[in-house]
Amino acid sequence: MKPWAFILAGMALALAPLLPGEVTIPLPGWGVVTDAATSVTYVMEKDDGAVPSGVMAGLNRLNREKGIVATVFEEDSTDGDGDVPDQYREPLRAAREAGLPAFVVMGGNKVLRVVKAPTTADAIVEAVE
Repeated sequence: MKPWAFILAGMALALAPLLPGEVTIPLPGWGVVTDAATSVTYVMEKDDGAVPSGVMAGLNRLNREKGIVATVFEEDSTDGDGDVPDQYREPLRAAREAGLPAFVVMGGNKVLRVVKAPTTADAIVEAVE
């Protein structure tokens, strides 16, 4: 191995403690791969009723206190092209498999967990932890 490779490897090890606690790895065509929640989506059908107030309170807590992007998505929503918006494709697929309504926790582009029909703020927050 060349001496400069040892120097670069040593610098990388020396700087490792300065990196954030969670390291994400971008992969071409895969987006970001992570095991921590980066976004959550409550997927529902508006004809089946409103979003429970406990769910809205839980989403608010995640947005404000945890810094996680927490949204509600109505199953039939589309963008200007008539397609499901990109950020909701995987959550919608996972929610449909589990049955609506469902709460989907995402780590980058990966579904981490799905909770069927949560109703309380605590259930929402616990699903992320």
